[in-house]
Amino acid sequence: MTDKKTKNINIKTSELLDKVNSLEDKLARSLADYSNLEKRIESQRQLFVTLATTSILSKMVEVLDDFYLAQKHLNDPGLKMAIDKFNSVLKTEGLEEINPVNLEFDPQSMECIQAVDGQENFVIEVKKLGYKLNGHVIRPAQVTVGKTADQITN
Repeated sequence: MTDKKTKNINIKTSELLDKVNSLEDKLARSLADYSNLEKRIESQRQLFVTLATTSILSKMVEVLDDFYLAQKHLNDPGLKMAIDKFNSVLKTEGLEEINPVNLEFDPQSMECIQAVDGQENFVIEVKKLGYKLNGHVIRPAQVTVGKTADQITN
């Protein structure tokens, strides 16, 4: 009888150990799933913040263009100070100007709106500044690019 009890106890013990192992495996998987969920939520939150920031800063860049245009015509020292302060705020948010005068044309960060006689494939004039946000172009610079006289007529 003790042999039968021992055998039953061993079977029960084995079943309980299998159950414990199964539950430990489920717990480990659940913890891993939860960790992955937290990472995915954080990634999506970061993406949302980036998209919202990009949208707002893109609109602010248009306002800055208007300020530059007004300053060009008015040449007002107070407006210049406001523009500098506005630029400073935008830079703290990760915005960088793309001002490629005398640089080689780069289609990734520039948009050629005119070709004129000049040093081939180099920016002659910037018509509208471009901007990057944390290294990503949110608006390409609109530029005039130099071409040889042959290329302009063709």
